[in-house]
Amino acid sequence: MMKLSAAEVINVLFRLIAALAYCLLGVYVAFWSEAQLGFWFEVSINFYLGLLFLAYGFFRFYRAYLYYKELKEDEYGEYGS
Repeated sequence: MMKLSAAEVINVLFRLIAALAYCLLGVYVAFWSEAQLGFWFEVSINFYLGLLFLAYGFFRFYRAYLYYKELKEDEYGEYGS
């Protein structure tokens, strides 16, 4: 198991918190928001906007995972899998 510095731990935690915030914002906008932005094909635009925030949140989780995976210092400078 590799040892991470404090800066790397803070960076990964910030990425995870930001991803969680986007996902929660997406759920709020899609399902609980009282604002009405109109309809598109008989579906509320709020729902589409919430799905967009959710997708971006999941993308941020994926990017945080890739960042954590790339922190392996012993493989630095090696090419290939």
